[in-house]
This record gives sequence, C-alpha cells and structure tokens, in this order.
Amino acid sequence: MNQSRVIESEVRVRYAETDAEGVVYYANHFVYMEVGRISLLRALGIDRAFWQRAGIGLVIVDASCKYRAPAYFDDILVIRTSLEEVRRSSFSMRYDIVNRQTERLLAEGRTVQVLVDLTTMRTMRLPTEAYELLSAAAQPNSQGPDGHAADDGVAPAPPES
Repeated sequence: MNQSRVIESEVRVRYAETDAEGVVYYANHFVYMEVGRISLLRALGIDRAFWQRAGIGLVIVDASCKYRAPAYFDDILVIRTSLEEVRRSSFSMRYDIVNRQTERLLAEGRTVQVLVDLTTMRTMRLPTEAYELLSAAAQPNSQGPDGHAADDGVAPAPPES
C-alpha cells in the first residue's frame, strides 16, 4: 500500500459470499473493494449526492485483483483503501484486503474510475473541489478534511449505513 491516506473499512463474510469449496467467491473481492472506495470518498466529503448534484457518473474502466490467500465464512475482513493517482478526469485506487484476526494479506486490488457527464456519457473533468480533495488525499502524509493528519496514516471509515 502506498504512503497516501489510508481508509479502513470492515466487512464480515456472509455465507452467500462463499463458493462450493467454502471460500469467498473470487468476484466478491470486487464488492469488498467497492465498500472501501465508497468509504474513502465519504471520508473526503465526496458522497453520491456530490456527484449527482454535479451531473457526474463514475465509471470503472479497469479493475484488477491479485489473490494471495482465501477468506472464509464469518471472517472479518479489513479493506485498506488509498488513492494511487489523480488525473484531470480519472483517479485510481489501491486496496489491500486482510483478515482482521491474523492480519494476513488476502488480496490486493486496483480500480480506475473515469468521470462522465450523465446526460452525454462523455468523459469530463473532475470538479475543482473534488480534484483538490482527491489530490490532497493521494499525497504522502496528507491531512484529512478536518485538517489533522492521523499519526499512523490510517483513518477509520465512517460507519456503513
């Protein structure tokens, strides 16, 4: 994980997320990454309403995951999410998914989000406010929206609603 601001989110593996072998089905790791992505954006003050007010859609144009170890029913997973790069009309995020109890790295992921105008579905630039918030969070030892840097570089995510 890079040195930018890291947001931690937790999920408990549900039985329905496991496959016939009793491990988390591989595609569910992308759902866990979505939990991390939304938590990071919320922590920056960029929630779904922000994008809707601006008429912006976020489109995932690239998603990857390297699987390191299995997760099982009822495991508590920690998704550590950080911004990797911020560009004029896109940004990328990195994810480490670890077992909370053992701290074992289970998966590493990456997504690239592109902004589109919801009426034309054409790529558009990040609004200045969002660009500044995302860029600040992508920088090493960046401060949070409250102006304070976390001592350990890890900020808890807001609770799931």
